[in-house]
Amino acid sequence: MRLFAIMVICGFIANQANAQAIAEKTDPSRKRVELLIEQLASRNAAPIVRGNARRGKDQTIRFPETFDQELQIPVYSAMHALLAEDDIAIDILIEHLDDVRYSYSVNTYADYNVSVGRACTILATQMLIGFEDELSVVSRSQFGVFPPDSPDSTDSPTTVLDYWTKHRDLSAAKIQVQAIDAMLEYFRTADSKTELPWHPEAQRLETAEFNRRRDENIKSLTAIRRFISDTGRRYRTNRTNGAHDALYGFPWTSRKFNK
Repeated sequence: MRLFAIMVICGFIANQANAQAIAEKTDPSRKRVELLIEQLASRNAAPIVRGNARRGKDQTIRFPETFDQELQIPVYSAMHALLAEDDIAIDILIEHLDDVRYSYSVNTYADYNVSVGRACTILATQMLIGFEDELSVVSRSQFGVFPPDSPDSTDSPTTVLDYWTKHRDLSAAKIQVQAIDAMLEYFRTADSKTELPWHPEAQRLETAEFNRRRDENIKSLTAIRRFISDTGRRYRTNRTNGAHDALYGFPWTSRKFNK
């Protein structure tokens, strides 16, 4: 009798697991996010990147005549639609990090192409700490303040997506509050005389300008934190690129760097 009861319980658990797996696959939110990720794959072939910045050469993209900028519009639309999705989209994006298909290009000091997998990495990260790219830059030390490295992380720093994977019991909103608190602590003690400039070849900001930007960042982060605390909702950025990256190859874009 006891054996029969155990078998019934095991069968029930298995059925529940199967039901949950089926529900996840047929969930409308998942299907919508999967379709949007598929839309990140451009119908254009990846343009050639000429030169290698690591070898001291100009690294630029010049689009061939066959490159249709209009075909990049669905990619752009999908990027912004994904940023507006709920937390479930973060896990689904992480499932696609190995997708090597071409998505879009970026013009910066060293141009580069972005794969669908890399786009998923960027978007999932932006969904968690996109407000970082909305801040004024006072020092390169302000980036990477969060998340803290785990004690066993000796080879490489802990990424935001690593942190999310290990803390799925938390919502994106709660992780954002943790990140904002870490950034606020950094900015409140940041000093223009000791902080490194944003780039190794750049000059330190004058103290007055440094303090102005720092105080502006503290004000912005405090307001975002208050919004999250009051609403319980994740702060949603619409930034798809960093401070020194510009989307390239869309009908409305042009070269901003290395002209």
